Amino acid sequence: MRALIPGGLFLASLLALPVQAQSVDFRAQARCLAVYEAAAAAVEQGGGDKALVKSFDQNRQRTAVALASRRDLPTGTNAAVIQSAEADKLEGKGRDALVTEAKACDKALGY
Repeated sequence: MRALIPGGLFLASLLALPVQAQSVDFRAQARCLAVYEAAAAAVEQGGGDKALVKSFDQNRQRTAVALASRRDLPTGTNAAVIQSAEADKLEGKGRDALVTEAKACDKALGY
């Protein structure tokens, strides 16, 4: 019986993804993917809070799944290209600035 509960939770979370995916702009999701990745790397590199890194990694994974499951992207849209461009914009930013942006992404994405 215990195996059914996590499976049910997983299924419920998958069903909830399309609602979130369509309520948030795909560009914001792609940007937040880049922000979470950069923030986690900056915190890890500075020997920082492991719980914070784990949180950023989990949010990055959730956002990646939400973005990948979208069905409303305009034809020819490549989210990976947008994410790469956003990652380029983040280069040179400090740890604190990246953490602040990651927390702003949490609010924008509803995490």
